[in-house]
Amino acid sequence: MMRWSGRALRRARAGYSLMEVLIVVAILGVAATLSAPSISRMIAGQQARQVVRSLVTEFGAIRADAFIQSQSFDADAISSRLSEHAPDGWRVIVDEGLRLAASGYCTPGRISIEGPDGRNWDLQVAQGDCAIDRATL
Repeated sequence: MMRWSGRALRRARAGYSLMEVLIVVAILGVAATLSAPSISRMIAGQQARQVVRSLVTEFGAIRADAFIQSQSFDADAISSRLSEHAPDGWRVIVDEGLRLAASGYCTPGRISIEGPDGRNWDLQVAQGDCAIDRATL
């Protein structure tokens, strides 16, 4: 049978020393400081992609409205409606050639979306079914 001395018993029950805790806190602080910019860029990128996706969805709603209401939309009408749904600081530029007929038919064109940080997304609208090339999203 092993006998524990009082000192060995206290040592076996002891927790972490103050120095060990301070070293762990320092390491965690350095790790957080180094990763914060990456995390904030990642969050900003995700938010930007969400805005672009919502504008693409709104373009689909405009096409549905054109068909349901038998109303055609020119580039200015499309641009103003998309701009209404864009957050502050975002710009939406629609090519002059892009049109939506009352039947839901599209002429080909481009929609450019500019974020507040200066990043751009160019979306190609296909002729006919208005398919949007979202390769840049």
